[in-house]
Amino acid sequence: MRGYGQYVNITPMPPLTSLYLATQDPFHAPDLDAVLGVLRSLDVIAGPIDAATFAAGTGFDRHIVFAGCSPHLVMQPPEDGSLRFCHVALHGPFNHPRLLVGPNTARPRCPSCRARYTDWQERLGGWSDGTSDAHCAECGHRCSPHALDWRRQAISGRVLVELRNVFPGEASPSDQLLDGLRDATGEAWRHAWAECLHT
Repeated sequence: MRGYGQYVNITPMPPLTSLYLATQDPFHAPDLDAVLGVLRSLDVIAGPIDAATFAAGTGFDRHIVFAGCSPHLVMQPPEDGSLRFCHVALHGPFNHPRLLVGPNTARPRCPSCRARYTDWQERLGGWSDGTSDAHCAECGHRCSPHALDWRRQAISGRVLVELRNVFPGEASPSDQLLDGLRDATGEAWRHAWAECLHT
């Protein structure tokens, strides 16, 4: 038993982050069946965990290309019931683009003058619910917050493919996966990292 004044140093678990895929045009809502068809055909997903969440398939580590050698991938749900294992969640379609950021998202830049939005966190509420646009204090340029340069540290879309337990900068989607999604939906796709979306 610890005496009075002795403390245990407990490090909190970092927020769960994910790799996301979304259409280049955040206002486009691709057909969910078409998206699922691509994920199934490439074996990125296996059986369902629930209505919109799927186990990682045998193609997950072929089409999610990890940097470095031999990453340690947790493919089975841990006994503690957490989401800290590789699996896939499909979100949407939302009525308007959903903007997601991560725990380490840097200040976005204006697409016109490249100035940083130093107050982006204070503006995030209006940006996330679609009630306000982004107005640059430096040059006066107005645009959708989805048009800011987030440097792949935030993503927005009406439909989001979430590849859970993939850390920022750790992996990227294969060209075959992005090409398959483009061919199936008629829209170019992109990727970025953000915090896990619990629905």
